[in-house]
Amino acid sequence: MDTGKHYQGQERGLLWKRPFRRITPFHHNAEEPAWKVMTQADMLREYFPSGHKINDPQYYHNLVKYDQEKKEFFTQEVFRVAVPLQKIITTQQLVHLTGNDIHLELSDSETTKEKQELMRQLQQGWLDKGMERLFYQLCKSVKITGDGAIAFFMQEGKLKAKSLSYLNGDTLYPHYDDNGELCTFIRKYMGRDNGMYETTFIEVWDCHTFRRYKSYNAYSVHGDSVNVSTKGIPEIPGYRLIESHTHPFPYVPVVYHREDSGPCWSFSQDNIDKYELALSALCQNNMAYAFPIMVLRGDDIQINGDIYGNVKAITMGSDDHAEYLSAPQEAENFRLQLDTLLRMIFMGSFTVLPPEVKGGNLPGVTIKLLYSPSIEKAMTDAKAFEISIEKMCRLFQHGYGIEQKALHLYTNLHVISWIEPYIHQNTAELVSSLCNLANSGIISRQTASEHSTFASNDEWQRIKTESKGAANQTD
Repeated sequence: MDTGKHYQGQERGLLWKRPFRRITPFHHNAEEPAWKVMTQADMLREYFPSGHKINDPQYYHNLVKYDQEKKEFFTQEVFRVAVPLQKIITTQQLVHLTGNDIHLELSDSETTKEKQELMRQLQQGWLDKGMERLFYQLCKSVKITGDGAIAFFMQEGKLKAKSLSYLNGDTLYPHYDDNGELCTFIRKYMGRDNGMYETTFIEVWDCHTFRRYKSYNAYSVHGDSVNVSTKGIPEIPGYRLIESHTHPFPYVPVVYHREDSGPCWSFSQDNIDKYELALSALCQNNMAYAFPIMVLRGDDIQINGDIYGNVKAITMGSDDHAEYLSAPQEAENFRLQLDTLLRMIFMGSFTVLPPEVKGGNLPGVTIKLLYSPSIEKAMTDAKAFEISIEKMCRLFQHGYGIEQKALHLYTNLHVISWIEPYIHQNTAELVSSLCNLANSGIISRQTASEHSTFASNDEWQRIKTESKGAANQTD
């Protein structure tokens, strides 16, 4: 149990971060709630069905029975059902959040051809460098383990970026200044020391420098020489500095995002545990009573079987009797319990079960209504990720400008970035709407082309090239 003050007395060094917590029904006083610390390892156990509580005999006990012949007790395994509801919730939230690419657009009302060409190159570089994939990995990490990061760096003059996540074995430690800006970021991970032994490494980014440390262990040589100056660089107990250099970015080149409530299924986790418990009890009951039970009455009954123990024949007298016991019917209250729990799980996580479509394409408004909870969740997530998307774009502009040897030109582009939640849509209806808007003059044909699901990044340039070719042929 944790009240929050427990961590205030601990050493707040570089390898410390605010823990993830869940509030409990207990309290110390009216203004001081009690919290339960939740580790990221706990989140992974909830995500993967093999780690669910239902598989723990201490939570869902096995049956203890007594063998009359051997005169001893024995343990009988019960039927356990672990359902991947957390994965279902995560997948649906990720689809609606990252199903559309991030929008990059010049904010100037009037732009020159040079800026438009730079913007086109920036958008193409964004795709070539895999920024959409990295953003998806960031969102996936946040949805499952509560936090995630993207680190930017330059390698041989080329802009590079990598995803950092507890899913990949990284523990992330962000540190902020008094203004709430990221001033130091630390990644702790396991790696190979000279390709031989696993060793703990620490990578540290600040506003000017990147540093890498390696832990002392039984296999490390403490006296080996490292050509790295440690003057003015803070020490980390148990680690030694093995690399240090300045980076070309004006601030910490890391995009870090954290969800304090933990994984995306946090508010449904209690119902998921109860659902798996009730479903396991139902399956255990079916194992005992689903198959018919034969009752034999009489004094002259003989049962003949084969070598495998299967009953092949039953002989009995004229006064003997044989019948099956009718299996008990599934209780309506039991079915109501399972249906209610499942409904509460999806409501608490804003997840929608795919509706059954009788036939034909559904109108766009109908689709939005059917998936309204998931869309609403994606809209709030898009707002929560706005700061991370903006910093990701600024870091990319700076790094890509260095790579293209045009830093001043790219950093002076006023680019706005945002994400639009993905909504299942009727493609024919979308194309028809864009054509009507363009033909009526409400939007330009270039805008209609850019918003078409079939358009490529340079679609408008292709259209202009084809128009010029057709005009030349006519002349």
